[in-house]
Amino acid sequence: MKLIDRLKPEYSSKLEMNNLTYPALVGRVCKELEEISLVGDMKFGTWVDLRCFTGVDSPYDLFNEIK
Repeated sequence: MKLIDRLKPEYSSKLEMNNLTYPALVGRVCKELEEISLVGDMKFGTWVDLRCFTGVDSPYDLFNEIK
């Protein structure tokens, strides 16, 4: 399961809102989340962008657990 599928709804909606202002940046973040399955594989730059958009302190808080 890719990270984009595990993204919690509240953070997905924040990305959608920011997509209106920063479409290229959000598009790049979403593209990476569609390609990787593990939080540890996320590029640091992607994490920095997600942190700015969501205000979350840990990338692990953005995603639902794998069951």
